[in-house]
Amino acid sequence: MTIFRLFILVFSLFLLSCGPKEDSLEGRFIIHSKQIKKKPDDPAGHYELGKVYIEQKKYHAALKQLSEATRLKEDYGEAYREKGVVLFYLKQFLDAEKILVKSFRLKPSQPDIATDLGSIYLINGNIKNAFRYLKIAQTRNNNPHIVFNNLGAAYAKTGKNREALKFWKQALGKNPNIPETYVNMGVVHEKLGQKKKALTAYHKALELDEFNAMAHYNLGVIYAKEKDFPKAVEEWETALKLDSKDETILNSLAWVYEKLGKKKEALVKLDQSIKLSPYAPKTHFSSGRIKYDLGNIDDAIESLKKAVGLDPSFGDAYYRMGLAFDFQNQRYDSISSLLIAEMIYHKAGKMDLFKKTQAELKSLFEKYQSQRADFKNLEVPETLKGYDLHQRQNQIRTSKEK
Repeated sequence: MTIFRLFILVFSLFLLSCGPKEDSLEGRFIIHSKQIKKKPDDPAGHYELGKVYIEQKKYHAALKQLSEATRLKEDYGEAYREKGVVLFYLKQFLDAEKILVKSFRLKPSQPDIATDLGSIYLINGNIKNAFRYLKIAQTRNNNPHIVFNNLGAAYAKTGKNREALKFWKQALGKNPNIPETYVNMGVVHEKLGQKKKALTAYHKALELDEFNAMAHYNLGVIYAKEKDFPKAVEEWETALKLDSKDETILNSLAWVYEKLGKKKEALVKLDQSIKLSPYAPKTHFSSGRIKYDLGNIDDAIESLKKAVGLDPSFGDAYYRMGLAFDFQNQRYDSISSLLIAEMIYHKAGKMDLFKKTQAELKSLFEKYQSQRADFKNLEVPETLKGYDLHQRQNQIRTSKEK
């Protein structure tokens, strides 16, 4: 199922401070390109050209220039900061964190570095450090609308929704034209059951920025929850046109197309998502499940194998793989897959799925005239080795038990 998404304003508004405003982007590109040709060992030239490339959204080119700047000057705090910007845009968030930590250590007085670092910690799920650096940023009073927005996002992530709304109102007090903050407020209003306020917030965001992909995405989530799937498709397809490399949007579209019975369209979206994020087991599982439904059994098995390869405790993928092998009358692989699924469900305490798998196994044992003893040498994932399906889950008894 789909989820609402919060905006963390890490870098997009910071770029307003990059480069002299009086010079055109093209003019600065020409100036700094000539500068590095004339003085290729001047780190400042590579740094300035890297910032130009960021504004042009040529992030790989920017990374190359900024990496050269930091190679030529190892203590270039400002260049490390911009390098962190680039890594954020390239969605290399852990690498961005490492670089920004180094930038902060080299030059902690940079105006926005505390905001940057607090924000990247927030993205990477380190809420404690996020609060630490955002509080430092708050004392510097630089870009306070961004600091307040991200403090709101941090409180929302900890479940303190009313505190989040308070900070977002402060953000809008500093700058009333931040569409991302309205998107965030919409998320929390929806969580609080205030659907009308959520819709108002998303529409306000789109008034300020009609190309805001996340506002369209979150509107689609509301429509999906109301089972208005055609409207959800409309919003999510719009979001995808605005952000074609967002696997969450692609996965949501796959989900809704499947709900509408358009499984081939769903599979196309999943294939696109896998190209962007090839190590997501759930996406491979969804792809395998739909391929199975469409009768593409060999392809389904390959996708399900990828899912369990990435997540050996993925019981549903083993279960589906067992059904796919049975379709091909592959006795051993079919029963083996279901035996592993049975163990995973039992270990996880998912007893309804455990009993369902047992019933399927009983049918297969009868169909293939087999028994459990035939699979005593079954190869199981590392996490299941030594696991006894019949062990008591709790061997500790109280004094009242007999």
